[in-house]
Amino acid sequence: MAESPEIPEAKDPFERRVALTIAIIAIFLSFVANLGDNAKTDAIIKTNEASNQWGYFQAKGIKEQMSAMHADLVGRMSGAITAGANSTEVERLRTEVARYEGEKGEIKAKAELLQVEATHQSSINDRCDQSALLLQIAVVICSVSILAQSHKFWWAGMVLGAAGIAVGATAFFL
Repeated sequence: MAESPEIPEAKDPFERRVALTIAIIAIFLSFVANLGDNAKTDAIIKTNEASNQWGYFQAKGIKEQMSAMHADLVGRMSGAITAGANSTEVERLRTEVARYEGEKGEIKAKAELLQVEATHQSSINDRCDQSALLLQIAVVICSVSILAQSHKFWWAGMVLGAAGIAVGATAFFL
């Protein structure tokens, strides 16, 4: 059986501090990535629901137009149906047209609300992506600080990590 490679321990206090910094940054990165993924999924769902509502709106518009044309056609007909029956049918069709118009207003309002929600979720995802990028770069720079034994790289990584955390925190306030 092959021996597993031995993982070196950080014996130097500097390496331990950097390793702890990397671990903390990675924890924040996982939270930000999770929030961004959830926001992206919500944005996709809301966009799909808005598209469905716009399709429904369009269908109601077609039905409204067909009822209006039918009412116009029945109103123009003569001879085949008595005048009283014509006016009753025309009135029924016009009532239907008004009903479709009212339903379209409700559907339009719902579709627009869903679009606003999708845009909001997309903004959260964008902010989380920016945060994740800063946090990933911070992890790389902190890792380089161990190799280079450079406190300057470590501080640069911590500054980028703090910036990434700050940008990620703003996603909660959007």
